[in-house]
Amino acid sequence: MACLLEAFRFVLAHRWPCLFRAVPVVLLTALVAWLETNILASAEYFRLVVNELLYAIFAVYWNRYTLLAEDRQRADFGLSFGLREIKFAGAMLVFVLISYLLARAFIGSFGVGSTSSVIVFMGGLVLVFMPLMFIFPAIALDQPLRLSLFASRTMEMMLPLIGTFLLGVVAVLGLYVLIYLPTLLLAVLQFAELAGPLFYLISSFLIMPFILAVSVSFVSLLFGRAIGLQPVTS
Repeated sequence: MACLLEAFRFVLAHRWPCLFRAVPVVLLTALVAWLETNILASAEYFRLVVNELLYAIFAVYWNRYTLLAEDRQRADFGLSFGLREIKFAGAMLVFVLISYLLARAFIGSFGVGSTSSVIVFMGGLVLVFMPLMFIFPAIALDQPLRLSLFASRTMEMMLPLIGTFLLGVVAVLGLYVLIYLPTLLLAVLQFAELAGPLFYLISSFLIMPFILAVSVSFVSLLFGRAIGLQPVTS
């Protein structure tokens, strides 16, 4: 819980570096979605792979921005693309593939007849992946992948982590309710044609970067406290 609050305060304190780096990534993902829909319709996995690479570029940067104060002060420190980002995106794609296979197995066994079954599956998926969440900051920070240590530390903190995850879900829902209110007001005032674009702009270029940055900072700060940092290369 303390790491989540610290991540929230950290992102607010560094909101402009966050937005300057995250918004271009969001714009590029929107462009990729448009390209796949309108031009590259036959390229089924194009958006998946490119989006993972784009998010990896920001996530690696923000992991290092969160924990490496010296790097943060460097004038040349910014988004980059190299082996770290490729490894990070590869790990994300592996997680997506495992999620897909587990979903197929779940649907084959139980079906999707109710909302409760979907919630149970999503909860199980979180529990499966939670012990492996430290893989991502480890890759971004050039730390050794000590999987047994990652799993044992996570299991020790399992109940607080579940509570923090639920709190995060409630906070995200609250943010979207807050941005829905002005769009609803526009609709009431008979400016419904502006409500949709306004909701899209605020959610995509303000709320989404904020949620992404807080999530990355939370895992980074938790990694630093629970695992500890070995010497980090630039």
